[in-house]
Amino acid sequence: MASSSTCSSSSSSHEDAWNIECFKYSRRATLRSVVGRPDGGAGLAGERAVVGGWVRSSTVVRARRASAVSPGSSSPSRTKPEGNVQTTGLTCTEVLMSRVPLIRCIARLMAGGIGAAAGAASGGSARRQAIGKALVRINDGSCVADLQIVVDSSLCPLDQVTATGACVLVEGKIEQVEGTAPQYVVQMRVEKILHIGPVDSEKYPLSNALPSSDLIRSYPHLAARTEAVASIARVRSELIHAVHAFFQSNGFFHVNTPIITTTSAGNRSKMFRLTGLFSKSDNDIRITPEAVRAAIKEKTKQIEALKRSESNKEALEAAEQDLQRAKALSRQLEQSTESSPDDLFHCPAYLTPCHTLHLETFACALSSVYTFSPAFQAEILDSDRSLAERWTLDVELAFSELEDAISCTEDCVKSLCSTVSKDCSDELKFLSSSQAGDATNSLIGSAVSSPWEKIKYTEAVNTLLQVTDKTFESKLEWGMPLSHEHLSYLADDVYKKPLIIYEYPKQLKPFYARLKEDFKTVSAFDLVVPKVGIVACGAQKEERMDNLTSRIEESGLQIEQLEWYLDTRRHGTVKHSGFSIDLERLILFVTGLKDVQDTNPFCRTKDHAKC
Repeated sequence: MASSSTCSSSSSSHEDAWNIECFKYSRRATLRSVVGRPDGGAGLAGERAVVGGWVRSSTVVRARRASAVSPGSSSPSRTKPEGNVQTTGLTCTEVLMSRVPLIRCIARLMAGGIGAAAGAASGGSARRQAIGKALVRINDGSCVADLQIVVDSSLCPLDQVTATGACVLVEGKIEQVEGTAPQYVVQMRVEKILHIGPVDSEKYPLSNALPSSDLIRSYPHLAARTEAVASIARVRSELIHAVHAFFQSNGFFHVNTPIITTTSAGNRSKMFRLTGLFSKSDNDIRITPEAVRAAIKEKTKQIEALKRSESNKEALEAAEQDLQRAKALSRQLEQSTESSPDDLFHCPAYLTPCHTLHLETFACALSSVYTFSPAFQAEILDSDRSLAERWTLDVELAFSELEDAISCTEDCVKSLCSTVSKDCSDELKFLSSSQAGDATNSLIGSAVSSPWEKIKYTEAVNTLLQVTDKTFESKLEWGMPLSHEHLSYLADDVYKKPLIIYEYPKQLKPFYARLKEDFKTVSAFDLVVPKVGIVACGAQKEERMDNLTSRIEESGLQIEQLEWYLDTRRHGTVKHSGFSIDLERLILFVTGLKDVQDTNPFCRTKDHAKC
């Protein structure tokens, strides 16, 4: 959480100390410290503060204008109020301001508002500005609740502070809102405007109060200003904080593992290549500079032959155009070679799809370690549950077996869910109200309070094969992977709680999973949660050299690339286990969101990598 301190005014007009907590590194009070309090800010009534935020919505309360007295009339007539909101009469000062432009300009300048000079210099346009006040909802991203500020037209032109998306920094006094059941407990009566970041309302893409998910994804650089994305961001931040708190308090060391790797942990076609140099096993069709130069030479001979034969001009022109394109391609390839990352690595390099191999090396020295890093997957199978760039929590424990990794996974996930439920209750309540109602909260409560079910892969397959009231689209028999619909049925319909499935067939898990005595299954597990699917997976690692090298060969990997990994078995091997938690899928579970793309505004999926 952000540091806070008691604010004291630096303004010469306000010498009294402010008793409201402010952000440590500015005079601004976060809205969390005002309306995010349990009493909604009621205990701060009468206090003065500086607050800032972006405009969510606004209402202009226009003042009634006094009309001239008609000849023979005993009293002045009143014009109908503009708008559908309740209006109030003008004070003497407002009457003078409405009738004498000079007085209005002087008043604005004396008020010290940011928009004062602009309003005074606009001349005729100043007369068209609304006279009255604006009720503006602002939010600075620190909490779900908004703060209503009341801005008088004498401070600045109201259209500057009422545009959705505009940024304002204001100073004023907090007051309680009158009424039996007000939408807001408190509001701020603005006395000075310190900053306005204007917005062109006609061009601001998120001016709609409830923008669709597709629209929000189209503007990821502005998405965090929406209530939903801001709430998800705070949940994500709290989860990351809780991750470090859990492992640091349990004797783990945080280490950093590389994002660029030369080692393939599985099928190389699923990895993002960073270089143009491929190994002998790659069968990619490539356009090389040598091939282009040969094509240029051949095309030049063809043109010379066409010129000698006095062929038709169209054929000659087409050949010359082909030659120019080939030369341009040759220049591009040469430039690409000069600036290529090949010059850095001199070997094929990839974005890492997992961190477990490198993390194991530290577990074999520091015993208990974890890393929190991005991982990359080039093949996207389920766009609503998979991202090309995702964040994973990877953990390795030396001197441990499969049961220890399962126990640690359960404790970790329960701790994370409990912390987020307590510290982000407002965010989860807001997200649940628009997603799955109270179902999400009940699922989290059940996940934290009750023990998880643990079944073997074979038992899971037998259970699914005996189902008669449902037809699965995916074929299933022993040795085949469990599809998402299979996992959903087990977690949502059969057990209705988080489910650990372990002892998978060896062909379904990576080469490093420890082979069981039957030589058919391995010590590996998946954590399946309701409504989402697999959130975590783990395994006891194979420490026996013969079994490990055999599994590498069976997987079709080049053992030369893994010699550094095999050194950890050659030199002081140890039994160890580990697991990986997918952060985005865990966010799906705790928030009740349906699409993994909503867990990160800068999501990277198939055909989508905006900004």
